[in-house]
Amino acid sequence: MIKLASAVTPPLLVGATLASSVSVAQSVFWETVDQLWYVCQPDGTPEDMDRVTVSRLTVDGVLVDRMHIGRSGHGTGLCVERTAAGTYLWAGSMPNGGWATALARIPYAENGTADASDPSVVRTPRTGVYRVSAAIDPTRNHLVFRWQSNNVPSPSAVGGIDAYDLGLAATGMFSRVRSTNFEASGKTLQGFTSLGDRLYFLYGDQNIDNFLVTSVDWASGAVLQSQPVTAFPGIAYREPEGICVYEDTLAFGIAGRPDGVRQLNVARFPHPGTNPWVEISYDNVAYPPNSNNYKPQYRIDGDRVHLHFSVDKRDGTAWAQGEVLFTLPPRVRPNRTQRLVGVVGGGAVNGDTMAVRFEVAADGRVTIWDERSLIGWVGADVSFWVC
Repeated sequence: MIKLASAVTPPLLVGATLASSVSVAQSVFWETVDQLWYVCQPDGTPEDMDRVTVSRLTVDGVLVDRMHIGRSGHGTGLCVERTAAGTYLWAGSMPNGGWATALARIPYAENGTADASDPSVVRTPRTGVYRVSAAIDPTRNHLVFRWQSNNVPSPSAVGGIDAYDLGLAATGMFSRVRSTNFEASGKTLQGFTSLGDRLYFLYGDQNIDNFLVTSVDWASGAVLQSQPVTAFPGIAYREPEGICVYEDTLAFGIAGRPDGVRQLNVARFPHPGTNPWVEISYDNVAYPPNSNNYKPQYRIDGDRVHLHFSVDKRDGTAWAQGEVLFTLPPRVRPNRTQRLVGVVGGGAVNGDTMAVRFEVAADGRVTIWDERSLIGWVGADVSFWVC
């Protein structure tokens, strides 16, 4: 279970500009294979013809491309299924009064269009329900479907949440693997997701200090924890919009609207605990490690990222100022340059200090900085930064 402590800084996205200028974001999803954000906005078309715009953003919030989806609904609960055959969006379908009553599974088309109510893409886990939305639990490979039995705003809504095998759901086969009901919350729902044995709900209203994330036990439906969120204070419009699984924790969106521009800000909750060491891709021909135990690796421990490596230069030349040893993956990059102290081989410094400085840049580059034209191995064994 994610411990819902106060959301940490640095944020994941700040002021990312979205493709549509019509409305703010309604849902957000992190796709871990291609390392892209997917953000869904309603596009201001008449009810029951509701078109949404899906923006794809880089890990740093740069707009890559977009897709327009007609007859979709309000844009809540967008999620992404990554397969060997391509990328598929799970979006709202068959809108009634501007809100979806079914789901659609749509191949993502760069700068393309689709009709979410075309029978070939419609997926119907339940009939006779209202204001539906979906999430994907990557730890269980489940499609999670929220539905209401009454067609009313979320504070008064009653209904249920069902989980299905994602692979079978993609083919239109829906056999529930678990289910829970919900009663009226009295709060404005702005998104939900599932991770393991817990459901997480995002609540709150525009420019009102009632932003809350609640953890619910799947088996019993009991509320386990509610955490007020104070991220991004003072931004214009400030409305919570969308929650999703981000790596092994949770990320949530906060819409902004400075001077009418539609922007999205994203923060995350702390990582839940210490993770295993993960090898980092690097040029092992140019920079051979001292042994297999000293290949470049990182480990997340709470909000700390630990770095461990010891490498040499195969060509025997001196380490250059600012030479890049390797590049860290996006999930462990700091938000500003971090300076780390490492060690060098004793023979390389001829009695001088064996300390050497490394820098970890916001784009993930790990570089060496030393004026002594060092020759020999260099390494970092206990260095860390706060992510």
